[in-house]
Amino acid sequence: MRNTQRPSFLLLSTLLVFLLPLPSLSLVSNTRRSPKISIATLPTDLPAIQDCRRSAYGDKPDNKLLSAAKSFCNADQIQKEGYICIIAKNSGSVVGTADLNTRTNIVNNVYVRKEARQQGIARLMMEAVVEYAIMDKPSNLKLTVMSKNIAAVSLYKKMGFRALGVYGGLDALSSVTPLNFSMQMEKKLS
Repeated sequence: MRNTQRPSFLLLSTLLVFLLPLPSLSLVSNTRRSPKISIATLPTDLPAIQDCRRSAYGDKPDNKLLSAAKSFCNADQIQKEGYICIIAKNSGSVVGTADLNTRTNIVNNVYVRKEARQQGIARLMMEAVVEYAIMDKPSNLKLTVMSKNIAAVSLYKKMGFRALGVYGGLDALSSVTPLNFSMQMEKKLS
């Protein structure tokens, strides 16, 4: 007697091989993985945060950086009480940081590595900052950004931040003037 189920099993398994994606093919695809957004665990995450921030200055040695840049790279601020650092990790590596001073509700040091930009990481970190700040029930969040940092200014505006006082008028000029000024922005929280 012949086994008639064997050919249909072979046919079915052959079809499944062609219809189901193979795990190895996912290594070749261009799909981006969403980064994991979390509050940094200090001191454990500190070296990775410092490495991420130092990438902002390329090959400049620490002794060539201004004191403000050194403080940014060393993540001095987040090691103090009243500060939190939101980090974005992709494949275990820190690709972005954003700091929040919980006493003054000022956002600082929003930075994403060059190779990880244009993927929505800054937005995800800023959403986490806003979410964290709302838990403390402040009335607003403030930040300072350079007017020529068009991508950051655009992101902050889309998130509801508005330029304050004289900066509101200067904001309109930022795209048509060679001036690069420090612009204060604020977001009302409800």
